[in-house]
Amino acid sequence: MVFNTAAFQIWDGTSPGAYNPNVYCISDTSSSNYGACYVQSGLARFVQTDTTTYPVGSLPCEKNNTCVRYTNTTYNRIIYTLFNYGSKQGILYRFIIRSHGNNTVPINNISFLQGAYFVSPFQDFAYSYLFPDVQYEINQWPIYIPVLNLKAYFNPYTITNGNVVVISWNGNFLTSTAYVGVYEGNNNNIWYLATGIITWFYESSPLAIIPLDYNNDYAPHRELRDAFGYAANGIDQPGWNAQDIIAALHDIFPNRAWAVYDDVQKILYLYNLTMDYVPDWLINKLAPVGVKVLQSPSDSSTAQAWLNALNARNQPTGGT
Repeated sequence: MVFNTAAFQIWDGTSPGAYNPNVYCISDTSSSNYGACYVQSGLARFVQTDTTTYPVGSLPCEKNNTCVRYTNTTYNRIIYTLFNYGSKQGILYRFIIRSHGNNTVPINNISFLQGAYFVSPFQDFAYSYLFPDVQYEINQWPIYIPVLNLKAYFNPYTITNGNVVVISWNGNFLTSTAYVGVYEGNNNNIWYLATGIITWFYESSPLAIIPLDYNNDYAPHRELRDAFGYAANGIDQPGWNAQDIIAALHDIFPNRAWAVYDDVQKILYLYNLTMDYVPDWLINKLAPVGVKVLQSPSDSSTAQAWLNALNARNQPTGGT
């Protein structure tokens, strides 16, 4: 059985290649620059529910487009649905994620971590497969848990405001669904930034190549969920039959650009696209022997939007 390797890279306020970036937000309400976020790449996350004192759009990070603001508190917040393959099997293989945050603290000798990004097959990021119990033998950082093959750092370097957590894990966990999220503990006026690389495997399959919003684009349409699975990178979205994928995408998104890769015939089908818009790195990944244009783009902006979204979700890989 042939397996494909998939990867997703997080750029939420900082980048994997930065060794010790001093990126953070200001959560001190008495500060003159309260609500500002100093980011390197992408957007930080800021939780502030008081929309009377701080109307939506009024925080400096909102005005400067350096954060995503949440106006609700929660215990577990899903940042990304990493993949949701339905009847197909994924194998979570490795992740290394670095988080900055004012709410980032170890709880109960790291039985779980609050305010730090984490990958889990469950939506509860406090008690997941990788943090099943209190680690009694841990007394200094960094820590390594041999049974879980997990290593964690707490404040390996300092930032102007907040704490730093780095979590690295390697293993083989079979799951059809995986999430990237944060245990917030129902706290308000908190922020976090993160970067990381996550890798998983799945059985070689026809692929739907279209960046989608999970909650607004993918989940509402049963036809899509029946035809193929979802992946945050917009590429590794396996289905059972290429023609079923094409039919579903044509029905739901007739005005958008998308591609379908038939792994049996090794043909890349393009809709509202031409080869001019297909990046070299995608061709290298798929290695098709043929290309068929189902429909040429009537408006170049449609094809360009597909390419921009695909590039944004598939940044060049690097270290964390």
